[in-house]
Amino acid sequence: MKECIQMTNITKQYGKKIVLNNLNLTLSSGKIIGLLGPNGSGKTTLFKTIMQIVRQQAGEIKICGEDVSYLTRKYISFMPDREFLYKNMTVYNAINYYCDMFEDFDLKKADELIQILNIDRTAIIDQLSKGNKEKVILMLTLARNVPIYLLDEPLGNLDPLIKHEMLKVIKSVSNDNNLIIISTHLIKDTEELIDQVIFLKNGQIAANFLKDDLLAQGKTMEQYYIEVFNND
Repeated sequence: MKECIQMTNITKQYGKKIVLNNLNLTLSSGKIIGLLGPNGSGKTTLFKTIMQIVRQQAGEIKICGEDVSYLTRKYISFMPDREFLYKNMTVYNAINYYCDMFEDFDLKKADELIQILNIDRTAIIDQLSKGNKEKVILMLTLARNVPIYLLDEPLGNLDPLIKHEMLKVIKSVSNDNNLIIISTHLIKDTEELIDQVIFLKNGQIAANFLKDDLLAQGKTMEQYYIEVFNND
């Protein structure tokens, strides 16, 4: 396993609101990690700080051993929690766009994901349902060959069948050489998929454990989640 992300004493605030509070976190390859917490707990800000879309006021971040910067984005494929593709693009156009943007985009991998997710290459982005848009964005994200994948609320309010398809694809991409982090508050949907659980509460790590260790205690993730966040 390789160390992918190291965050030391990270603090990020917007005005007087502290969103990340002296946060420490080290994550290595070979796992699918669930970053869990209610809306407003700091999950998206944590991802954006790793990407340097926003910058922390204090602390240090290393990505694959390098000090975080615009350049370390080459190690990360980021699926944001909002739509970002041009509405009049076709799926085929979007694939070409990613090929132009990222040297690590793997067309063969994209073809395989398109088949699994049953994506129509000729479809226009704006004419797709929410679920099919999410499938396209997930395909584009996972078709890059990078050590780190950040998926911010990838499941949204999708129907159960599409969720199942997307979770299956995420699992298929995971290997010993990459790290996948899924930010979500949908515990039941991700419980079977993830290897490690991180609970983020008020900008701090409230819990960080292997899922199997929790199950060995006779608790489900949902039960422990309620214990941690019940007083919020």
